[in-house]
Amino acid sequence: MTKVACITCICALLSGCGGRFSEIKDAASGINSAANSAASAVSRDVHAIRALDINYKDTSFTVNDLFKTILRDIRWDYDLEKNELHVRGTWQPPLFSDQAWSDDMKEKLTESGFVTVTCQIIDDKIDSQQMSITLTYNDEILLQKNGEEALHHLYDTYLLP
Repeated sequence: MTKVACITCICALLSGCGGRFSEIKDAASGINSAANSAASAVSRDVHAIRALDINYKDTSFTVNDLFKTILRDIRWDYDLEKNELHVRGTWQPPLFSDQAWSDDMKEKLTESGFVTVTCQIIDDKIDSQQMSITLTYNDEILLQKNGEEALHHLYDTYLLP
């Protein structure tokens, strides 16, 4: 009789877990689907652009090195028709360190300040004339730089010790 009661209790517990196992399986499937979607979102063109070499002030580095160093949580997009690279990431120091922001503002920017860089790639080089950098916080543009000044600012930030 005790064995039958134990088996009945175990069956009752396991029948209640069936729905949970299904939820866990669905969640794992969703994570896998999201990972596959993110991997396919980065086209082969972006990979080629990220590997481009940059030579600046006797230093050689790649486009990937540049943005990995100065931004966090990077998203890459390349428009093949316009030869235009779009890079978006979360702000981090020392980018725009010449600004007189309070420590509180720097903390807010580190959490949710977004930098968007748009540039054209011509003959495997970043066209400085078509460069744009925008820093936004709460959908408000805090800072924008364009052209050669913007490109050199990125390069100089990369080269900071």
